[in-house]
Amino acid sequence: MKLKVKGFLLLMVMGLGLTLFAGCSGANAKTADGEKVLTIAFPSTVTTLDVSNGDGATMLKEVAGVIETLVSVDSDFILHPSLAKEWERTGETTWVFKLRDDVTFHDGTKFNAEAVKWCIERSLVENTSLAKTTGIASVDVIDDYTVQFNTSVNTGDLPEALTNVGTAIVAKSSVNDKGEFVTAVGTGYFKQDSFDVSSGKFECVPYDKYWQKVDSNVTRRVVLSLSDSSTRSLSAQNGEVDIATDVPFSDLETLSNKDGVNVEKFNTARTYFFSYNLNKDYLKDVNVRKALIYAVNKKDIVNDLLLGVGSVPKGIFLETMPWANTNVDTYEYDAQKAGSLLDAAGVKDTDGDGFRDYNGQKISMNIITSSRRPGNSLIVQAVAGYFANLGIEANVQVLDGNAFTEAQKSGNFDMVLSSAATGYVPSASYYLSTYYHSGSSNAKQINYSNPELDKLVDACKATSNMEEKYTLSKQAQVLAQNDVAVYTIANYGAVFVLSDDVENFSYSAAVHDFIVPNETSLK
Repeated sequence: MKLKVKGFLLLMVMGLGLTLFAGCSGANAKTADGEKVLTIAFPSTVTTLDVSNGDGATMLKEVAGVIETLVSVDSDFILHPSLAKEWERTGETTWVFKLRDDVTFHDGTKFNAEAVKWCIERSLVENTSLAKTTGIASVDVIDDYTVQFNTSVNTGDLPEALTNVGTAIVAKSSVNDKGEFVTAVGTGYFKQDSFDVSSGKFECVPYDKYWQKVDSNVTRRVVLSLSDSSTRSLSAQNGEVDIATDVPFSDLETLSNKDGVNVEKFNTARTYFFSYNLNKDYLKDVNVRKALIYAVNKKDIVNDLLLGVGSVPKGIFLETMPWANTNVDTYEYDAQKAGSLLDAAGVKDTDGDGFRDYNGQKISMNIITSSRRPGNSLIVQAVAGYFANLGIEANVQVLDGNAFTEAQKSGNFDMVLSSAATGYVPSASYYLSTYYHSGSSNAKQINYSNPELDKLVDACKATSNMEEKYTLSKQAQVLAQNDVAVYTIANYGAVFVLSDDVENFSYSAAVHDFIVPNETSLK
């Protein structure tokens, strides 16, 4: 893997610092007491195993393989049975699911309809966002292996929503007499062995009564909570972990040249996207918004700045997603056109100071983003540079956690760069509903509303007919791309650093963050 960067983008990458690696590569102890131990770096700090917690559920389902959902989704975004065998929509707000009858929890108890009802209804209470994500209001037991989901809204997306980590099923023995979650008792190939809440270190071992055949030689998985990207990178380089993801882009060349380490890149159903604050008078003009997209060379950002980690967008969604509409305007880089549009909109340098103003006021943009994703800071700095070439002053802020959330809520920004999973619920309506629909928190924060788009997204969510669903979604994407209040600047790329000992690892673009298949083995 050869990585080259050019021009000012190279200086930006190097300016953010290259992780310095010291010492010899320490071999990971993979065969202690005859065990084959697969060690994985998880990119968040896990403080609880409660499935109502996003980080905990993601780690348990996608990385540890301890819990499972009723429905699964493959890399082509096609749904498949998992703990549920089949399902049928029986009314606008009712769905009936038939469950497998050959599954047991790790405590030996039967997986059945009562377990599903208890777990889902508990999760709805503990995770207040789950009701919105799924639309589920309650669960009825029809018989031992049949449940009916009653939804509060007319939704055709329930099977897709039941692939989400937040709907994973655990046994009632996961909680104590006080209702406190104490142990993750799931149905997965691996079962919990230990959890250190102080460090987030989690260990699991194979469950000998798992309901599917799995061909893997791994006898233990160890998941380490490593929220700092540089720490993950150093741990992979030193042989302390077998699998790590989301490492700093500035480390990729060093890692790719390291013996015993493989760097692999995958496209995934996640985007980097900008939202314009339409509370700012000059940004209410759609031609100003379009000008600011024309001003940015997305190809150079992806290929040179992000080092090819990701791809240049052909619309709102990754083009391999079945509902993606690639027949939309993507506003390819054209600095001259950008300048002309700004001039026509009255955004000009009227006093000759080299900076454009609007209604006599100098424009000084505030662009904010989160520090969580490795490409965020790189993208906002590059965009500020492109804007400077047009005579627009732009300051960037890369904020941590709560500070980023508060800045969004306060409206103290002109543009915000976010990253989100477009397949968090793998449906044609979910992402549009979450970030473009006027009822979404994102649209409310930026004062964006398009009633026609809302109607299309609502209809898309309501129907169960896949052909109709895709058609409605593609129509909504045209409107959204024409409005460009929210737009995709790059498709996210997943970077994995794997030790040479890892075998049978594969990646699915449809998962929430990343999945380590049960079949993953060690040499």
